[in-house]
Amino acid sequence: MTTEEIKNYLRIDHTLDDNLIDNLYQSAREYVKNAIDVGVDVETFAKYKLFERAALLLTAHWYENRLASVQTSTIGGYSNDIPYGVVPLIQQLRGQYYYDKEREANDNQPVE
Repeated sequence: MTTEEIKNYLRIDHTLDDNLIDNLYQSAREYVKNAIDVGVDVETFAKYKLFERAALLLTAHWYENRLASVQTSTIGGYSNDIPYGVVPLIQQLRGQYYYDKEREANDNQPVE
C-alpha cells in the first residue's frame, strides 16, 4: 500500500507526516503479523485483505493517539489500547492462515 493510499484512508492532505505514517504502517503490519505467527515473513499475509484492513486500523489509531501509555486508560474519552476492531480481524486472520497452512500440508484437500 502506498503512502498516498494510507493518507487518503486517514484523510490527510499534507506531506508533513509522510515518514511518520510510513513508519506507523510498517509497524502495524509487523504487529499484526507477530500476533498471528512470529515465524513467517510479513509478505505471507499479502493475500489476505483483512491483513491490510487491520494494519490500516492500527495505523490510524496510532496516528491519532501518539501518547505513550503504560496502563489501560482513557484520556479525553479515547482509549490508548489497541482498537477493538483490530482484535477480531487478527482472530479471523489467524484462523484463515492456519486453515490455509493445514490445507497446504494436505495437498490442498479440505481440512476435516
